[in-house]
Amino acid sequence: MQVEDSIQTGVFTSRLRRLNLDVPPRVLVVDDDELELALVADRLERSGLEVARATDGNQALQLLEREPYPVLVVDWQMPVMDGIALTERLRTSGRDYVYIIMLTARSTGVDYDRGYLAGVDDYLTKQLPDTELLARIHAGLKIVGLRCELNRARSRIAELEAGGNGDATAMRPTARS
Repeated sequence: MQVEDSIQTGVFTSRLRRLNLDVPPRVLVVDDDELELALVADRLERSGLEVARATDGNQALQLLEREPYPVLVVDWQMPVMDGIALTERLRTSGRDYVYIIMLTARSTGVDYDRGYLAGVDDYLTKQLPDTELLARIHAGLKIVGLRCELNRARSRIAELEAGGNGDATAMRPTARS
């Protein structure tokens, strides 16, 4: 299994280099369990990601104030501010979009529902293979990058419309696009 994970991690690193996104390959991992935090962060760093660490939601918010992190991997149960409260705060803050992956031991249907209702993008239970977590992070980076491109295109359309330039209609998506 280690050889397979090593190969998959190499594939992820290669895909990460080829991604031409406007977002840095950075992840903020938030977990109050220092061992779990170190294990997840080390796995991600070995895959070529830049990783920051926080031990609760408040600390995560402070880090997000200083630097953007396109993807968060967050535990549910933490002191001070748990993962659900952090997610709800981020979703109502008006900040740039952050892709949030809930990585927790909680696995009932009610837990999944509560996580998605709070605004998480992905919900995973702990003890999953590196390859699955890396695939979800890759998807998150792509989604955040595409949202950046979409926002840039919308801004450009607004600029063109404000300037009275007829070229703005050429940039609008059609029903088929």
